[in-house]
Amino acid sequence: MQRRSFVQRAGLAGVLATGAAPAVVHAQSNLRWRLASSFPKSLDTIFGTAELFAKKVGEMSGGRFQISVHAAGELVPAFGVVDAVQNATVDIAHTAPYYFYGKDPTFCLGCAVPFGLNSRQMSAWMYDGNGLKLMREFYAKYNIVNFPGGNTGAQMGGWFRKEIKSIADIKGLKFRCNPFAGRVLEPFGVVPQSLPGGDIYPALEKAPSTRRNGSVPTTTSSSVSTRWRRTTTTRAGGRAGRSSTSSSTTRPGRR
Repeated sequence: MQRRSFVQRAGLAGVLATGAAPAVVHAQSNLRWRLASSFPKSLDTIFGTAELFAKKVGEMSGGRFQISVHAAGELVPAFGVVDAVQNATVDIAHTAPYYFYGKDPTFCLGCAVPFGLNSRQMSAWMYDGNGLKLMREFYAKYNIVNFPGGNTGAQMGGWFRKEIKSIADIKGLKFRCNPFAGRVLEPFGVVPQSLPGGDIYPALEKAPSTRRNGSVPTTTSSSVSTRWRRTTTTRAGGRAGRSSTSSSTTRPGRR
């Protein structure tokens, strides 16, 4: 009901529910929204979901609701999308909420935490365990309405320069990971590095970081694998079993 109410406020009652453009839509002014992503176009497995979302909204609204999708850095920096939505600079953000651990660790609960839920468990919690309701209450403090925006599944255990044979081998490594995971790894001597997805490969080329983690590589996987060794000394889910992306928009009263 909450999602339906939001759509009604946007002047698209029934469009997302039926897949058709009712007569009321034709009486409304066209909507043009901008979506700012935290991901680069090269990461088509995640950025592409935002493009598909925008395409479907356009089709289901009979072309009356158009969303332009912008990669990280085009409108705002990758880690600036939540502020941009909160300030109504853009209309929608597509991101991984654990990037915003520094604002409040609660953001991570809607994305991924070490030793957390897998993708099926996350969906069950969100839709059948009041998870979405609880996260909506949290996001309301930022004047934002959030929607689950996909799930990456299990992430890689890691890409290392040298084979990791014991926990002692990670001491001193510069480690690209989400901030929450970084807090878990710091006691073992790891130096966490927070980088947007689009900055990972350039960082590997310049070699300031000795390890990276992330979702399944796509366009850069062949280049990375020739220089970096993927080592899974523990189950990847021990760090983050999966990551849920999120689409967020400003609360109706702000628009």
